[in-house]
Amino acid sequence: MKKKLLIINQAQFGYHTDSYYWTKYLQDLFEITYICWDYNHKKIELNDINIIYISRNGNIAVRNLRFIFYVLKELKNGYLFHIIKYFRGCSILKILNLSKKILFDIRTGSVNKKKINRFVYDFLIKTEAKFFKYVSVISKSLAQKLGLSKKAYILPLGADIISDSNKIFNSINLLYVGTLSNRNIEQTIKGFSRFYHEYKDIIRISYTIIGSGYNNEEDDLKELIRSENLSDSVILTGRIPHNKLKTYFDECNIGVSYIPVTDYFDVQPPTKTFEYLLSGMPVIATNIQENIAVVNKEDGVLINDDSLSFYHGLKKSYENKKQYQSETIRQQSLKYTWHNIVSDLNCYIKKII
Repeated sequence: MKKKLLIINQAQFGYHTDSYYWTKYLQDLFEITYICWDYNHKKIELNDINIIYISRNGNIAVRNLRFIFYVLKELKNGYLFHIIKYFRGCSILKILNLSKKILFDIRTGSVNKKKINRFVYDFLIKTEAKFFKYVSVISKSLAQKLGLSKKAYILPLGADIISDSNKIFNSINLLYVGTLSNRNIEQTIKGFSRFYHEYKDIIRISYTIIGSGYNNEEDDLKELIRSENLSDSVILTGRIPHNKLKTYFDECNIGVSYIPVTDYFDVQPPTKTFEYLLSGMPVIATNIQENIAVVNKEDGVLINDDSLSFYHGLKKSYENKKQYQSETIRQQSLKYTWHNIVSDLNCYIKKII
């Protein structure tokens, strides 16, 4: 008989990548219940997973009290182990329920532009973590930043193989997938523009940008593309669902993992770096700690976060195109698959229980 596992996450099921894959790859080993808020998004299901949706009706105090009440009620149903993906105030669950078999998981520190906001958010995480015996963190560098290195189990970010086609590098077809907010993607377009106008008669070049922003980022980028005379070579698609990305990963051959080099982004592993590599794509990646730990000269180029560096990164990728081996890049990155990461998580859970 399977042991019972409860995953507590305020994100609606299927809309938080990490917890979705934990559930997917642990479901053969545990009887899993996932409790979350109902954001009225389209419901995503997995066979044999019990998903409990909690209404967000009412003001912030009412709905948070409702969430805590239903979780405490569910905790009485004989679960051998619980995973709580951090949300503000979640330590109340530990205070009111004395089970020691709870894993307190931290997926991110604050990436707010305001220093005081980052300080407050990270301080709250560190304070609430003190109530839990078992803590997991997405990266060693974030654990160090939060002062949790001695306590934390590193539960890293992963990815699945989106494209299994081997890339050919007789052209340069860049792909960026991600948010357009707070990423300075215009710098990549400016760097691309310089490279494109120098090399367009030598090699076929394109750049596909997939994503959306919170403000006017899409309109601003479209205007920049027009002003740089790149309308035939830079495609801005808007947001595309994850399950519709395969075509783009099949057609493109170099991934762009462009994240501003700041102390708060420095400790956050970028999902797309793993997805590009597992799809056999070398990357042009900004030199944050978590990219430096992954990218080497056989599978990409590390750059600074400005247009000139992006231009030089493109030139280096062009120079290295004959040495890139798509299948080798994919095989060397298999350790980053969700299957392997969750297999390690299962071993950690077994040690606790």
